[in-house]
Amino acid sequence: MKNKPRPLWQKHSGELSLDKPQNDYYENVSANLGIVQVILYFSLFAFVVLSFFANTDLITYQNFYYFFKDLNATAQTTELYESDSVTYPSGEQQSFTLYRKGLAVASRTSVSVFTATGKQAVSKIISYQNPIAVGSGRYLLVYEMGGTQYSLYNSYSQIHTGKTDRTILGAAVSESGMYALITESEEYTTEVSLYNSHFSLVNRYNKKGYVMNVALNANGSRIALLVSDSVNGRYETELEIYKPGESTSEAAVHVSSSVGLSCEFTSSGAISVLCGDGIGFYSQKGTLLSVFDFEGGAISGADLNEYGAALCLTSSAVSKENRLLAFDKNGKIVYNRVESGDIKQIARVGNSLYLLKAETLERLNIQSGKLLQFSCVTEQRRILAVNEEDVLLCSSKKAEYVRFR
Repeated sequence: MKNKPRPLWQKHSGELSLDKPQNDYYENVSANLGIVQVILYFSLFAFVVLSFFANTDLITYQNFYYFFKDLNATAQTTELYESDSVTYPSGEQQSFTLYRKGLAVASRTSVSVFTATGKQAVSKIISYQNPIAVGSGRYLLVYEMGGTQYSLYNSYSQIHTGKTDRTILGAAVSESGMYALITESEEYTTEVSLYNSHFSLVNRYNKKGYVMNVALNANGSRIALLVSDSVNGRYETELEIYKPGESTSEAAVHVSSSVGLSCEFTSSGAISVLCGDGIGFYSQKGTLLSVFDFEGGAISGADLNEYGAALCLTSSAVSKENRLLAFDKNGKIVYNRVESGDIKQIARVGNSLYLLKAETLERLNIQSGKLLQFSCVTEQRRILAVNEEDVLLCSSKKAEYVRFR
């Protein structure tokens, strides 16, 4: 009888064969990928070593200490606001802003930062004549309007102080940690100094006109300057857009024949520009996306932010009728109606429009038109819109959470 062919897995005497069929092509591919893997490991190691030696001044025990403290404080913040109110030292010239879902309060003598749960995280003594607090993302910036001092804070401590050569006229801070200061200038009318998140100077922009406002996008990749100048007896306003590290603008467009008031990046990357005679939206290349003319109406309230813009216009000083306008992040009008009553302040988050009136705080849903009212004392109060359901009503001693749920 002829022997039957043995299966591939069978060798002599029932032994199993561990040999597998080989393919030269896949063997070569595997070998090449192994070489690439080794190269990537060496590249990562070289990058870490070079980064270490290039930033030895930043790698300190103190920086690591503050980093982990700040990380811990950030991790403890929540979306829920457990306290009904937050109390803080009363003081003159108070400025309020939201910071990391909590509250920051600056006065002439102190800076206080509270987490979203109401816990006080920072208490620092300062001496600023007219403090302004600006909070966004990585840092809280407090500067002395009309003075030369400024300071930066995280959710745990004061981390940097600075002093300018000339009077500070305004400032902005990005979520990335970059910040810009508008100051007077010796040779020019105004100057904008741009700093990175390590507090090092990146650019100086000297302008013959007046820099009315400055804005930084969330990742710090663009800075916008709103510049007004007197031409033939009237103001002309330009929007200039720069890439940090470059002195030549990417775009410079004429936006208004009136004075510029404010500018801000939206979450889509567009830039909203508010002037005395209207509001416009522009792309980062300077292309006009939309424009709305006020047609003689006066601005009684405005809020420009990542969601777009919200405006309150009045036809005259004695008029009790207001035109409420809301624009989305690309400049499209999503709300346009007339509202009666004296509106002291307007704020917007998403689809919620908050209105501070003589004796009430109102929340208007710009999609459904639904209006909710909360009776309260509004004299010498300011509102900070936390989200679409919660708003902070700030007085000189206490901030109360008002929940529209």
